Amino acid sequence: MNARLLALLPAAIAINLVIGGLVNALGLPLYLDSIGTILATVLAGPAVGVLAGAIGQLLFGLINGYQWIPFGLIQVVIALLAGLAASRAGFRGTGRSLAWGLLTGLVAGALSSVISYVLFKGVTATGTTAVVTVLRQLGWSLPAAVTASSLALDLVDKAVAFAVVGALVRSLPNRLIGRFPRAARAVGR
Repeated sequence: MNARLLALLPAAIAINLVIGGLVNALGLPLYLDSIGTILATVLAGPAVGVLAGAIGQLLFGLINGYQWIPFGLIQVVIALLAGLAASRAGFRGTGRSLAWGLLTGLVAGALSSVISYVLFKGVTATGTTAVVTVLRQLGWSLPAAVTASSLALDLVDKAVAFAVVGALVRSLPNRLIGRFPRAARAVGR
């Protein structure tokens, strides 16, 4: 890794913290705390994405509560899948970005539901907990409510995050994207 790529690390962490914190403070049933992770991965590769996601999640947990720390594993999975998507031109168009986001959301949601249920009995992020509560009031069992909530919210969340990163990277001028060969491949240039 060169200095330019390492400079992305604090920016990606900040993106995750700011957007994720804002969404959580508003109580929205999304996270959007992996945009920096995905962007760092597309620009600099999975190693930088994993670092950005894991460090960002640890910091978010230290700032906003311990329950966020175990979800650092989700950030690692997101970075690895974003790296796979980037290597296969998965950000070439909106449809491809959405498809990779949905796949990532499925994997992340399944893993997230286990963490959420086993460690926290479904009480985690404000918006997610609200969805679990509504499903419980509708008669769903706790495991089913946590799983459905995690899967549904992660599918939407990761699709949005991948689409945002895809649109951002596709909008970069050729001169700038030329400095990031992984990003050029991710968008099919």
